[in-house]
Amino acid sequence: MTSDPTLLPPTYLGGPPIDRNNCEREPIHIPGSVQPHGALLVVDGGSDLILQASDNIREFLGLSTEELLGQPLGAALDAQAVQKLREALPESVPDSLQYRLTWTGPRLPGPLALTAHRVPGRFIVELEPATPQDAGGPQELRNAVFALDATASVQELAQVAVEAVRELTGFDRVMMYRFEPDDSGLVIAEARRHDIGSFLHHRFPESDIPRQARALYVRHLLRLTADVNAPPVPLIPVLDPQTIAPTPLGGAVLRATSPIHLQYLRNMGVASSLSVSVVVEGRLWGLIACHHQTLLVVPPEVRTSLEYLGRLVGLQVRLKHRTETDLFRQSLSTRHRTLIEVAARTAHPLDTLSDPALDLPGLMRSSGVIMSFEGQWRTIGSVPDPEFIEALLAWLPTREGEVWATDSLCQDFPPAQDRPPVSGILALSIGRGWQEAIVWLRPEVDMVIPWGGATPENAKGEMGPRTSFETYRQQVRGHSRPWHPGEIEEAHALQLSLTSTLGERLQALRELNAALTRSVGEWQQFAFVMSHDMQEPVRRVSQFADLIATRYSGSLDAKGSEVLRHLRQESVRLRTLLRDLHSYVEIMTEPVLTRTAVDLNRVLHHALDTLTPELKQTGARVEVPAPLPTVNANERRVTELLSHLLRNALHHGAPARDQPHVVTVQAQRHPHAWHLTVQDSGPGIPDEYHERIFKLMQHLNRPGTTPDQTTAKGMGLTLSLGIAQAHHGTVTVDSAPGQGTTFTFILPDVRGDTLGRA
Repeated sequence: MTSDPTLLPPTYLGGPPIDRNNCEREPIHIPGSVQPHGALLVVDGGSDLILQASDNIREFLGLSTEELLGQPLGAALDAQAVQKLREALPESVPDSLQYRLTWTGPRLPGPLALTAHRVPGRFIVELEPATPQDAGGPQELRNAVFALDATASVQELAQVAVEAVRELTGFDRVMMYRFEPDDSGLVIAEARRHDIGSFLHHRFPESDIPRQARALYVRHLLRLTADVNAPPVPLIPVLDPQTIAPTPLGGAVLRATSPIHLQYLRNMGVASSLSVSVVVEGRLWGLIACHHQTLLVVPPEVRTSLEYLGRLVGLQVRLKHRTETDLFRQSLSTRHRTLIEVAARTAHPLDTLSDPALDLPGLMRSSGVIMSFEGQWRTIGSVPDPEFIEALLAWLPTREGEVWATDSLCQDFPPAQDRPPVSGILALSIGRGWQEAIVWLRPEVDMVIPWGGATPENAKGEMGPRTSFETYRQQVRGHSRPWHPGEIEEAHALQLSLTSTLGERLQALRELNAALTRSVGEWQQFAFVMSHDMQEPVRRVSQFADLIATRYSGSLDAKGSEVLRHLRQESVRLRTLLRDLHSYVEIMTEPVLTRTAVDLNRVLHHALDTLTPELKQTGARVEVPAPLPTVNANERRVTELLSHLLRNALHHGAPARDQPHVVTVQAQRHPHAWHLTVQDSGPGIPDEYHERIFKLMQHLNRPGTTPDQTTAKGMGLTLSLGIAQAHHGTVTVDSAPGQGTTFTFILPDVRGDTLGRA
C-alpha cells in the first residue's frame, strides 16, 4: 500500500494506531483525508475524469461527491480552466511543480484559489476560498528579498528571514530551526510576540520530525496546519477506484496532518502552524517554523511568497557559508604558505614542524598536536599519555578518507570513553594509509544544552508526544569546541599540499630504505658466510703450521723457522679478524638492543677471563680503584666492548721496559650518563690519529716507528664504537705521545635510570 516498505499501512486500511512507538513509520503522505479549510479532487490524467473528491466538496463547488465522481473535470470547472491546467502540467512533470489560478463560477459562493500538481497518472486539484490580493504583498516580498541579500552571515540571514516571514504572515512566533548532525533541531533565530515564551537556542529531539517527514520536506517546501482542532475530511472513495490504492498527497498543502503531530502542537499551546523547508544542496538544512495560538489560514498567494523566500534562504545559506569559510581560510593563507614552504625544504619533518615559530597548534586553534613520520612521533602542547597516543595512531587507519574530524572522540574511539584526555581531533594523513599524519587535539569543554522540554531519550510520553515544553538543561560530557568548516577545508588543502611536498618524498625514501634493507641483508648474509666459511681453511692452515713446527722444527734453518713463526702469527690474527668481522656485521644490522640491569664488576671478570693469555704474555696488571656500578645495558655487548678496550690497552698500552704495565678501569657518574674508562700508561696516540683509530681496518705509525713499520689496528676499536652507539652512547679517546691513553665509554641513562653507585 506504500512505496516505502518500512512504513506501516494507514489506519483506514487496517494499519495499527499510531503511537509513540511507531510514529517513525507513519505513512504521512497517504492520509486519505484533507484539512477542512479547503477541498480536493483527484482527476485521471488521461481522461480528465474525477476519481475522488473530499467529502466537503459541495461547500466549494456547489456539487456533491455523487454528482462529481466519474464526471470530467470540466463539469466542475470551465473548459478554459481545464485547458490551462493541462498546458501548465504536462505529463512527467515533477510533483513539486504547481499551477495556480483564481476561478469564479455561477455555482460558487465566491472566488476560489485553485492549486494543482501532478502525481503519476493523476492531477491533484486543491480548492480554497480566495482572499483579496493585498496590494502591499509584492512590495513586502521585494523588501524581504533585498534584506536577505544584504546580510553578512548565516546567523544574520536567519534573523532577517524570521522577521520577514512574521511580517508577511502575522504568526505569533517564527523560528529558524536548523538541523544538527544528529538530526536534532536547534533554534538559531526567532521573531515573536513579546508576551509568549522564547525557544531561541533550544534544541529539539530528532523524533519531533521523523525521518519520513524530513524526506517529504525536501521535495515539498511548505507544510500548513491551519487548525489543530479541526477534524479531517475523508476522500470519497478513500482509495483510488482504478488502482485500489491510497492516493499520494505528499505535495498537497491540504493534506491532513498526522494525529501525533496535532497532539504535539496542542501540547505546545499552538493552534495553527506552518513550516517552510530550507534546502541546501539537496539536503534539508532547516525549517522556518511558524506558530500561532489561534486559527490562522495563510492564503495561497502568501504561501507562494513564503516558498520563494524558503528557496532564496537556501541559496543564501550556501553562499553565506561559502563566504564565511573563505574568509576564515583567507586568515590562514599566510600560515599555510609558510608551512608548505618549510616542509618543501626539510629532510626531517618532525624537527621542522616542531619549530615554535610555525605555531602548528595555533593554526587550527588546538591545544596540542601529534606529528607522526617514518615510524616516529612527536608532540607539541597539551597531549595525552604515550599509551593513548600510540593507540590513537594505530586506530586512525581504520577511518575512511585522508582527513577525519570529530568533536566527540569518545563516540568512535573506545580508549577515550573512560578517560577522555581529548574530546576533539582533526587528523590528516600525509599520503595514503596514515603512515604519516598530523593530528590536532582539543580538550573537553563544559557544555549545557537547553532542550525544548526533554532530551531525545525522554521526548515522548507513554501515549504520545510529551506534554511539557519547559526548558530542560542537560549537562553534556565528552565534547570539544566544534571544528570550523574552514578548519576542515584547510586540513583537506594541507593534506594535498603536504602529500605533494612530503608524501612523495617519504614514499621514495621508504622505497630506498626497502632497497637498502634488501642490500644490507644480502651484505650481511655474504659477510656471515665469508666469516664463517673462511674459519675452517684458516683453522686448517694454523693446524698445519703447528704440525710443521712440531715435526720439522729441528730440520728448519733460521730463515725457515722465522717464516713458520710469521705464518702461525698471521693465521691467529686472521682468525681474530674473521671473528671481529662477524661481530661487526651483527652490531651494524642488529635491531634495538635489549637492556637489563648489568653489574659491571661481573662484566669485567668475564672479560678478563677471555684475556688470560694476553695478561700472561704482557705481564700487565688490571686495577679497579672502586667497585663498578650496575648499569642499564646489554650485558653481552658491554662485555665485548670492555674486552676490546682492555685488549687494546694490553697490546698497545705497554710503557717503557722499566715501567710496570698497569691498566686502570673505573666508572664515574655524570649527569644522565655513566662514564666507564680504561686507562693505560703506554706511549700514547698523536692527535692526528684520534679519529682514524675508530675507523674500520685502519693502520697508524706508532711513536718511534718509521712509515714502513705501521701496525694493523684491526677492528677492536671500531667494534667498541659500534656497541656504544647501539646504546645511544659513544667512545672517546684522550691521549698524547708519552702520556698514555684513556678510552671512555659514555653510556646514557634510559628513561632517567641511574642504577648502581660509583
